[in-house]
Amino acid sequence: MIKIFKHLFPLFVVQFFTWMALFCLWIYSTPVITRYIFKSTEGDSPLFAAGVNWVGFCFALYSTLAAFLAFAIPKLINKFSKEKLHAIALLIGGVGLLLIYFIKDKYLLFFSFAFIGIAWSSISNIPYHIIGCIAPESKMAAYFAVFNFSIVIPQITAAFLLGYILNHFFKGQTIFVMLLGGSLMMLAGIIMYLIPPTKNKQMIETEEKSV
Repeated sequence: MIKIFKHLFPLFVVQFFTWMALFCLWIYSTPVITRYIFKSTEGDSPLFAAGVNWVGFCFALYSTLAAFLAFAIPKLINKFSKEKLHAIALLIGGVGLLLIYFIKDKYLLFFSFAFIGIAWSSISNIPYHIIGCIAPESKMAAYFAVFNFSIVIPQITAAFLLGYILNHFFKGQTIFVMLLGGSLMMLAGIIMYLIPPTKNKQMIETEEKSV
């Protein structure tokens, strides 16, 4: 288990900041868009309902775009390293999150969520490609089991920490959570860009046999 974690640690760091950013988006996008784009905080207001529906459209956009882009990822991996490709996608997603802070028109949100869709397509695919490349066949299940903690840990952290940050540092202004999320995803992209190409299975198996 310790050896597996050692091989996965750089990706764990990237995953932590990436998923913290995603939870910023998933938890607070509705209150942000209804309050700052549709100018409503009343749950029974028609404007609030319109804002909630618009959030659904935006989420559908980035999910659909991510699904289509997933078909291009194998071809792109053949041209670029997985690490650099994932880094670029995360940086683009970070820009998308940051743009939410500046956007005042609901239609412009589509540009922001299109950028997020690019990142989501990569997040949903490339880390698993990396695991598949580095994990020895005999330990593939163990690698993926440990890797799942890279999603669970930021989920728990977000549940305990984001509300505290919002109330004590952002004074209840949810729009600043989007800035935080964008910054975290860009930080994940920068770290990912600095990670050297992953070792292949043969190198890892040789290391483990030599220990």
